[in-house]
Amino acid sequence: MKTGQEKIIILGGGGHSRVLIDLIRTSGKYEIAGILDLLLEQGIKVLGISVLGKDDLLPEFYKRGIKNVCIGVGSIKDNNNRKKIYEKVKQIGFHVPFLIHPKAIISGDTEISEGVQVMAGATIQTGCVIGENTIINTGAIVEHDCSVGRDVHICPGSVISGECTVSDGVFVGAGATAIQGIKIGKGVLVGAGAVVIRDVPDNVKVVGVPAKIVNGE
Repeated sequence: MKTGQEKIIILGGGGHSRVLIDLIRTSGKYEIAGILDLLLEQGIKVLGISVLGKDDLLPEFYKRGIKNVCIGVGSIKDNNNRKKIYEKVKQIGFHVPFLIHPKAIISGDTEISEGVQVMAGATIQTGCVIGENTIINTGAIVEHDCSVGRDVHICPGSVISGECTVSDGVFVGAGATAIQGIKIGKGVLVGAGAVVIRDVPDNVKVVGVPAKIVNGE
C-alpha cells in the first residue's frame, strides 16, 4: 500500500470487476480491500484480490472505516442492476469515486460525476458532461459538447459524435455510432454496430444501419 492510499471495496467479481482491478492498480490511487460477490465463494481470489463475502457485509465494512466502493458489475443490454447497486451503497453512505484509466484521454473541462468509470483507450472531448454511475468503456469516443446521463453504458468501440444527448439508462452496444447532434431518449437500447442518424424516443430498441426501432414506435 502506497502512502496516502484510501481503501476501496469492489462489488462483483466477474469480467468487469477484473478490468476495474487493473484500472485501480494502474492508477495507484486506491488500495483494494477486497471483493464482495453474491455468487463467488468466500476466500477465493480474483487477480489476487480476496472475495470477502456477500453484499450484506457492506454496512460492517462501512463501520470499520472503509468509505469507498466501486461497482464491478457490468451490464448487458440492461443497466438497472447497476443502478440498484449504486443506490444501495449510496444509501449506506459510501462514496463511489469516479475511476479513470491513465490511458484514457479526457478534456480538462469535462464534468465527470460520482461513480463514472472510464476505461483504457476511451476519449472524452471538450465540453462534455458525464452523469453518475456511467461507464465509458474501452476505446469508446464521446465527442465535444455531449451530455451523457446517469446509469448509462457506452460499450467498447462506440462513437458518440459531437453535441449529442444520451439520456439516463441508455445502453449503447459495442461499435455503435450516433451522428452529430442526435438525442437518444431514456432507457434506450442501441444495438451493437447500429448507426443512429435520427433522434430516438424513450424506452425503445434500435438496431441496424441506419438504426430503426424494433420494439415499438
